[in-house]
Amino acid sequence: MISRNFQPMLAVQLRPTFQLKTDLGEEELIRRVQNAFSRRSDAASSTAFQGQFTGNHAMISFVESKRHFWSPWMHLEFRSEDQQRVISGRFSPHPSIWTGFMFSFLAIACLTLFSAMFGVSQQLSGEAPWAYCAIPIGLLVAALLWFVSKTGQKLAQVEMEEMRSQIEACLKD
Repeated sequence: MISRNFQPMLAVQLRPTFQLKTDLGEEELIRRVQNAFSRRSDAASSTAFQGQFTGNHAMISFVESKRHFWSPWMHLEFRSEDQQRVISGRFSPHPSIWTGFMFSFLAIACLTLFSAMFGVSQQLSGEAPWAYCAIPIGLLVAALLWFVSKTGQKLAQVEMEEMRSQIEACLKD
């Protein structure tokens, strides 16, 4: 038995998440997911995914030959909850892209905050507060980054659904 718990898709949600609950045992659950996402060594294999498993965590991605810039990566966490096993999944872009994206947001936030503080100090000292001009620029760049992330999610939607359906298929009896 599989029960689904999808979090509502929020407009500001940067990394879509989902939860699946099952009555399978912990070892059986992890074994099934490993089998579904293992990369086979034979050349005739049509496996589209590869997975890295460590304890109760997994990082699933498309094999390199089928991966592109917007291809999603899926982090899975297996845990027990009220006599059931829960798989929590979170989609994100390649880890280096995600790191760059978050670093860009942090840099924009710091520069915008610095501009605001500098503008206040200019205003208090009686100078023209020209540093305030950087605040709308920072907000515009942050909005542009958010728009790019939402575009990337739309481009990767089919692949995210494919990964999630692969998990659902391996949990069916």
